[in-house]
Amino acid sequence: MLPEKVIWRLQRGEQTVVEEFLDPVTILFSDIVSYTEVASQLTALQVVRLLNELYTQFDLLCDKHEVYKVETIGDAFMAVAGCPTREEPIAAAVRMANMAQDMIAMVEEFTTRVGDEDMKVKIRIGLHSGPVVAGVIGQRMPRYCLFGDTVNTASRMETNSSPMCIHISAATASLL
Repeated sequence: MLPEKVIWRLQRGEQTVVEEFLDPVTILFSDIVSYTEVASQLTALQVVRLLNELYTQFDLLCDKHEVYKVETIGDAFMAVAGCPTREEPIAAAVRMANMAQDMIAMVEEFTTRVGDEDMKVKIRIGLHSGPVVAGVIGQRMPRYCLFGDTVNTASRMETNSSPMCIHISAATASLL
């Protein structure tokens, strides 16, 4: 799904849709702790059900907090506040931090049925704020993607987070 303003630009005939966000946006990355191990114990159908149930709840939180879900790849979930709609950096960081807290709270209560048993998962979250470049990549299945060191740093924050915790960069902390 592309942002509405991007669809409008593509419909106007723009061949390249790219935009630079110099004011900080806040990016969230999350993943499932020990996902490879968890997935190895499930059938492919069970993995799809687990991810769909979990990410459907995350989608609802994106709507609640008015943040844009950029993508999911496997167990990785990426969202942004302050882009594609520009906004004041502090407001974006606060909304994304609230989203992260709600994600943790939701996962603490989340269970999925696997065969005859209930299964719980744990996630880890990373947040980082900074400038990005956003653009549409491809024509057959165009995707709205974010680029720049801010994306890489947010991903590293998630990778280094403890289970069921939110790892926040100094840049994001200064906005909160």
